[in-house]
Amino acid sequence: MVDIGNPFGVDLATTIFGAGLSLVVSAGAMLYEDQITGWTSAEMIGATGLGLVAVGAVLGIVLVLAGLR
Repeated sequence: MVDIGNPFGVDLATTIFGAGLSLVVSAGAMLYEDQITGWTSAEMIGATGLGLVAVGAVLGIVLVLAGLR
C-alpha cells in the first residue's frame, strides 16, 4: 500500500510543520526584536535556527543510537 504521507520521498507532515515553525519564529523575531536589547531580527532568527539545528542533530543521534532510524 502506498504511504500517502510520503509520496515524493519526504515526509509532508514534517515539511509543513517545519515551514510553519519557520514562519512563527520569523514573525516572533520581527515582533519582539525591540524588546531584546542589541539583537536584530536577523540575529534572532539566526540564533533560533542554530538552536533548532542543534536540537535536531541531538534528536537524530539519539534516534539512531536507539535503533529507531
